[in-house]
Amino acid sequence: MARGLRILPLAISLVRLAQPADAPKIVFDALGQTTIQQRLQAVPRKLVDRVATLESFFHEAGCDGDRFTERPLPRSKAPNPICTLPGETDSRIVVGGHLDSIETGMGAVDDWSGAVLLPSLYQSLKRLPRRHRFLFVGFAAEEEGLVGSRHYVDKLSRQDVHRIHAMINLECLGVGPPEVWVSRANKRLLDAYAVVASILHVPVAGMNVDRVGDDDSHSFLNYGVPVLTIHSLTRDTLRIIHHPSDKVDAIRPDDYYTAYRMAVAYLAYLDAVLEWRGFAASFSDQPSALGGSPRGTRAIGA
Repeated sequence: MARGLRILPLAISLVRLAQPADAPKIVFDALGQTTIQQRLQAVPRKLVDRVATLESFFHEAGCDGDRFTERPLPRSKAPNPICTLPGETDSRIVVGGHLDSIETGMGAVDDWSGAVLLPSLYQSLKRLPRRHRFLFVGFAAEEEGLVGSRHYVDKLSRQDVHRIHAMINLECLGVGPPEVWVSRANKRLLDAYAVVASILHVPVAGMNVDRVGDDDSHSFLNYGVPVLTIHSLTRDTLRIIHHPSDKVDAIRPDDYYTAYRMAVAYLAYLDAVLEWRGFAASFSDQPSALGGSPRGTRAIGA
């Protein structure tokens, strides 16, 4: 648990992404790989400990007081922990990773790897003003049928749903380089991902997992919210999921840190460009950089 960890002091490293001359500047604070790895390795087995550990990391990252809440779920032992980073507008970006796991394995990959990045992403984005309100949500009961994310979005007003400009889901990270679920993703979010990957010199790769399972992005997609899932699964690593080998040593530290770098840069980029007039124009008539043009919703077979 978090009480036994020594988190190294944050070394502020401002990272600026090159943009067109008239585009907004993208700035964030980069955490060191040691901090990211220590938080990953603190994976608890019991659900109640996962909630407590994630909460402690949020507080450690500076998300406390009114910025941190827990939303109880009906018929669930765990709530949805929510950390809010205020923005200059009421437009919103939701970033999610699920807390629960099945009994087989440790659930380090699926999906502590995604959930435990949430406090680090908040910490990396919090220092400078942001246009969007970011909501970092550890969704509960995903393995029971997306219960936490469905409850979250079902309880939103129609106006609040319309204010969500993107839902970015973090799922099963670090067993390889970052991938995206192309067939489900919004086209503009895909192209924005490709831009950031190119800037960071991260290979742009897509792996569709439609026939493997589902994730919390589906709950938002059902309401018409643009979504994108970042994961690391391939045909060779799918066997880790729901298997005794789902342990922290299945996660490659360098690939996991790349996933963190990619996620934080991507969120900072989205915050700057989603409402920038040049963003819509630059992607309006182009095919997706990763291929595909997903529309609508569909049930995903497990």
